[in-house]
Amino acid sequence: MELEITWKRTVKIWWSYLWRNLIAIVVASIIGGIIGGILGFIMGAMGVSLEIIQLVSAPIGGIIGLLISIFPMRLILGKDFGEFRLVLVKSEDTLE
Repeated sequence: MELEITWKRTVKIWWSYLWRNLIAIVVASIIGGIIGGILGFIMGAMGVSLEIIQLVSAPIGGIIGLLISIFPMRLILGKDFGEFRLVLVKSEDTLE
C-alpha cells in the first residue's frame, strides 16, 4: 500500500540520508588525504612539480568521494522508519 508523500516522511528520509552522508564525507576526506599524501610524497620525491601533483591528486580525491557517496543511499534502502519502510517496488509495466 502506498503512503502519501508528506513533509514529515520526507524529512525522516532526508535526515537518515544526511547524517550517513556526512559520515561518508569525513571517511572520504580521510581516505583521500591519506592516498593524496602518499601520492604527493612519492611524486615529490620524483621531482614532480606541486602543480602536477595537485592536478593528479584532485581528481583521485573526487573519484574516491563519488565511490563512497553511494554507501549512505544503500544504507537507507530497506530501512524501517516506523510507520513505513523505504523499499524498491518493481513497476507493473516492466516486462522482466
